[in-house]
Amino acid sequence: MRELRQLQESRGRRQLGLLLLEGTHLLQETARLGLRPQLVLATPAWIGAHAPLLAALPAGTRIQPASAEVLAAAATTRHPDGVLHTLIAPAEPPSPPGGDPPAFVLALDRLQDPGNLGTLLRTALAAGVEEVWLAEGADPYQPKVLRASAGAALALPLRRLGAAALAARLGQLLASGAQVVAAVAPGAAQASLTPYWRLDWTRPTALLLGNEGAGLDPALASLASAVVTIPHSAAVESLNVAVAAAPLLLERWRQRHGP
Repeated sequence: MRELRQLQESRGRRQLGLLLLEGTHLLQETARLGLRPQLVLATPAWIGAHAPLLAALPAGTRIQPASAEVLAAAATTRHPDGVLHTLIAPAEPPSPPGGDPPAFVLALDRLQDPGNLGTLLRTALAAGVEEVWLAEGADPYQPKVLRASAGAALALPLRRLGAAALAARLGQLLASGAQVVAAVAPGAAQASLTPYWRLDWTRPTALLLGNEGAGLDPALASLASAVVTIPHSAAVESLNVAVAAAPLLLERWRQRHGP
C-alpha cells in the first residue's frame, strides 16, 4: 500500500520507475497495447465481472483482490471503479535509425494543466503525431494525465526535455528542412498571421504550443518558421490550448488523407 501511495506523486514514480493507472478503461488500453502490469489491484466484485479482460493480460500478471476501502486509499480518484494497476514507466524513445527526424512532432512549452495535457496527447495520437516533446510542465505520467489521455500517453513516444534541449531539437528539425509552426491567438502582435488551413501541413512539421497563461517562451517562439492562428470571434481573447490544438493537429491529417 505504501508503494501505491508513493506512485501518486512524481517523485515516487521516478524513484520506483512505475506508473499508477486507475480504472477499467486504462487496464483495457494496457491489454490492447500488449503491456504487462506489475500489479492489478481490484475488488472481488470487479474481478468477478471482468474475467475476459483479466484473461487477456500476459500470463503471470499478479492479480491482488482488495476491499473497496483499500482500493480507495490507494487511488487518486474520489470514486474508483473497482480496479487500478501499475506499469513499468516507459523509456524515452530511441533516436530513429539513420538519424532521420520524425515527420510530425508536437512540442509543448511548460504546459501546466494535467487535463489539457492529457487531452492534447489523445488528440495527438488521433492525428498521427510521431513524437511529443515536453519542455517541463505537468508530468505526462501522473494519474490525471493518464486518465485524460484515455491511455494515449502510453502509446505515444514522449521526450521530456529542458527548454534549452527543446530549442536544440527544434533547431535540428529546421536544419533538416522541416517547418516549426507556432500557434498564437488572432490578436497577437505578429507581422504576419496565417490562418492555419492555408499552411502546407504535409511537410515535415513540428507544432509548437505554449504555456496556458504565459504563452510561448520568446526564445522558442523565435525559432518558428511559420506562425498560424485560428480565426474566431473577438468575444473571447484566446482558445484553451487543448481546444486550439485539435483543428491544428487534424489539419495535417485532412490535407494528407482528404476530407
